[in-house]
Amino acid sequence: MGIGIGLAGHAALVVADLMTGFYVPLVLGGFLAAMVPFRFAQALGYAALLVLWSRRNSRAVNRVAAVGRTAFTNYIGTSLVCTAIFYGWGLGLYGKVTRVEAWLAVPMVWALVLLWSKPWLARFNYGPLEWLWRSLARGRPQAMRKV
Repeated sequence: MGIGIGLAGHAALVVADLMTGFYVPLVLGGFLAAMVPFRFAQALGYAALLVLWSRRNSRAVNRVAAVGRTAFTNYIGTSLVCTAIFYGWGLGLYGKVTRVEAWLAVPMVWALVLLWSKPWLARFNYGPLEWLWRSLARGRPQAMRKV
């Protein structure tokens, strides 16, 4: 129910944005102020869905859990990949692709983190940056390789 409420609010904002030609005060005000209750309801809906979904012990759940266990590495890694795609030091595609083309990068990045995290954790205890962070926090190198 929460996801439906949130999607309805977002759909209304998209229609308003398209009808006004992305009029900045409407987009900004609509996104920052008017969408708050809709985003909250949608977030609760997604959280409830994730709780129900995570109760299963499936391959997909295990892959997502591995992404969570390597969250710091994935966060910095996706930032590096996306800046390499869009910034001038990389492919420089910022402003040269449509919104739809830019959004196509999202499922590709998701696939990348879902594909690498589980095989990595099959061999190592932590993601690379998680290992570095724990080693620095504990004042000594942590065991990286699984025995």
